[in-house]
Amino acid sequence: MKNYDYTVNLRKEIIKYLFKTIWFLLVLLYFIVFVGESYGQEAVSSEFSEMNEHGLESRTATREPDFFVSGTPFQWTGFYFGVGFRKVGLKVANDVIISDSDSEANGIGVNLGYFWEEQVVEFERQNSIIEHTNSLNYEGKSGQRLEVIQNNFWYSQYPKISRNFYLHYGIGVQFTKTRFAATGSDESYVNEIALGVETGASYFVSSNLLLYYRFSLGQHVPFLTTSGSSPFLKQSQLHTIYLNSYFPL
Repeated sequence: MKNYDYTVNLRKEIIKYLFKTIWFLLVLLYFIVFVGESYGQEAVSSEFSEMNEHGLESRTATREPDFFVSGTPFQWTGFYFGVGFRKVGLKVANDVIISDSDSEANGIGVNLGYFWEEQVVEFERQNSIIEHTNSLNYEGKSGQRLEVIQNNFWYSQYPKISRNFYLHYGIGVQFTKTRFAATGSDESYVNEIALGVETGASYFVSSNLLLYYRFSLGQHVPFLTTSGSSPFLKQSQLHTIYLNSYFPL
């Protein structure tokens, strides 16, 4: 009987203890959820107010870059260089016309230029190897393949159409070296001088990439020739698309 009473009392004490523990946990949960949520809302509201204040301060204190201000256009200034793929047309001795639109097989063009205030000075080198269907003759030599090297110096104007898009047109001097391909030493080249004009368009794809199209026409000038022989390369026409790396200053 005594053991039974002891067991009943023990159960009552355990149940009472469990109720007190559950009540304590509920009260603790209330403070965590409701009081913590209220504090969090106040903190967020305070931080948001501070952010608004800082945002207003920064908007009133920070000056916008000059090229965003009305009336002050953005200007590109820097160096560029790259490689070009071409369509080549040549008028050689005896007024023979040679053309080649294979932009990979007929040689390559390279350029190096300086761009500032919507104008450019540029050095361009065009190496062309062109094959004709019939044999060509010049000064007692003959062949079907011509090798032409042009070292061009250009000055161009660059009127701006939009922030990244420009047209260009200019004049230049072309120093040409022409010979039948695979005919020996450098002495076999015929050195001539031509005047050139060029036009095209340029687009700044990014701050370091310039896409560049040029059409150039070079015309041999008789009074610049010191020798009495007839010109080997009378005229050249080149369509070139350049992929240029651009380095702004």
